Amino acid sequence: MHSIGIDGGGTKTVGILTVATGERIARTEAGPSNYHVVGEEKTQEVLATVIANLFELAGLPPPSNTAFCLGMAGLGRAEDRGVIGRICDALGVRKNRILTHDAHIALVGGIGKPEGVIIISGTGSIVYGINAHGEEARAGGWGYLLGDEGSGYDIALKGLQAVARAADGRTEPTALTSLVLEKLGLDTPGELIRWTHAASRDVIAQLAEVVFRAAERGDRRARQIVTTAADELACAASVVLKRLAFTEPPHIVLSGGNLVHQPLFVEELRSRLAVPVMLPKHEPAVGAVLLARKNLDGRRGFKPRLRGKVPKRKK
Repeated sequence: MHSIGIDGGGTKTVGILTVATGERIARTEAGPSNYHVVGEEKTQEVLATVIANLFELAGLPPPSNTAFCLGMAGLGRAEDRGVIGRICDALGVRKNRILTHDAHIALVGGIGKPEGVIIISGTGSIVYGINAHGEEARAGGWGYLLGDEGSGYDIALKGLQAVARAADGRTEPTALTSLVLEKLGLDTPGELIRWTHAASRDVIAQLAEVVFRAAERGDRRARQIVTTAADELACAASVVLKRLAFTEPPHIVLSGGNLVHQPLFVEELRSRLAVPVMLPKHEPAVGAVLLARKNLDGRRGFKPRLRGKVPKRKK
């Protein structure tokens, strides 16, 4: 039986198709499919496109039954699973399916097995883990209004606040001022008020890169922001590790742009954890297809055989 794994994000959607042996035969990308971002109709359209493209690229007709796993933000909640479940029903995906959240597929893809802990710092942040008994725990992921400490948005917002405080003279000058203004094409800190109120959460989060750059150059305030973010993620990780009571030191995988692309941040976090950390082995969509295969056949569901390159289509 074929297996499909889909990573349905708010920016793009990635799908992977494997055959019964686990060998990947097609990969495709399309636009965003998180229905909170694009709506239910568009979500159904994108998922239908991804599934159709996978079989077209593989040169196969869609079989009557396929193992299926979709990972998407929010699918840890029953209400969201109900919405996506109805969409999958409409697409004919009714059997052998798993609907789960994005941290779950990122963990399985990142480690290559369904056991361990993942620390994610992208626009948002969360720590999620599963132990050998299938017990799950999470910390963070409350969203940018209630939490998301250690996320790109959190780091960027603290950087903007540092610029405002320095402009008032409430704190010492910071290199963040010139770096942020240059990045945004602004002349004075006062212009940040209008810019910030007009910017989306994702756009603000992109300024985290400026904070990391200032920290690498030795700016004291930027370094404080980075170390505080590492403290928050390490605290969340310690909570998850304690709740899951691993009998052996688990694999901890780091995910999200801030951890994958910012060595300083990784080192700050690594120094706060008592167990080794790793970068992802595979992308989240691979985790989804592995879960689909595990659902079909637990004995060989987590032995990825990603041999060679396969055609890839972008939409």
